[in-house]
Amino acid sequence: MISDLIEEDARSLEEMTAELNKEASKHREARDKYHQQASVLAEKRNRLQQRARELSSQAQVYRKKRDECNAAARDAKAKREECNDRAAQIRARGGVGDIDGARSQAQEHHATVVKMSADGQANHEKMSQLMDEASKLRDEAQVCHEQFLTCKAAADSEHAKLVEVLKRISDLRDNLPD
Repeated sequence: MISDLIEEDARSLEEMTAELNKEASKHREARDKYHQQASVLAEKRNRLQQRARELSSQAQVYRKKRDECNAAARDAKAKREECNDRAAQIRARGGVGDIDGARSQAQEHHATVVKMSADGQANHEKMSQLMDEASKLRDEAQVCHEQFLTCKAAADSEHAKLVEVLKRISDLRDNLPD
């Protein structure tokens, strides 16, 4: 009769241990699944951030070109104004001097202003497009990062549950008679 009770207790302990091991496996699998998802999200986030950095770098090249075009346009405008002023002075003196040459030079500088302004605008538009794309990629990367943090927190939670179950198994085994 006592041996029957001991056998029944042993079976009960085996069943409890088996249940706890099953629960531990469930938490381990969930933790590992969350870690895998977090890893995929981290890789995606990093790729998006890298592409955003590349686009930003390209945008800076266009910004520099735009700024150079704008500086050239300002310079050409100043030269155009000088030529127009010279033509006005010649006209004020009764047309004594090369008024046609001054006008011709003013027109050449004006053509440069128009070209540099157009080039500057084209570079500005390309720069803006690249910056917008980079911004969208950074936003996507931020979403991935937030999902990554959520997965890491879920993995940590599952790990804490696993540790608790393993402690219960250890406590159960420690309380077994020798």
